[in-house]
Amino acid sequence: MNEKENPIELLVICAVMLLLAVLGVAGGLSPRLIGSLDGLLMVAICLLMAVIFAILVFVLAKERGWMGKSGSRASAAPPSPTK
Repeated sequence: MNEKENPIELLVICAVMLLLAVLGVAGGLSPRLIGSLDGLLMVAICLLMAVIFAILVFVLAKERGWMGKSGSRASAAPPSPTK
């Protein structure tokens, strides 16, 4: 991620796509599509999109330090005191 990208914008885009994917799963489970191949494929594709964007949100939050400790910060040793 370069310095010009705004992490809030990326988070909003991922959240919107995640919400649309969840709505797609709900639509695929409607009574008209529940037993057909179209419904199965729609649910599978929407679940795949939901997983991909959930991973992106998780990585973005981990990278920005919003969740737990970041990998680069955790591996850095604390400065040693000098006399």
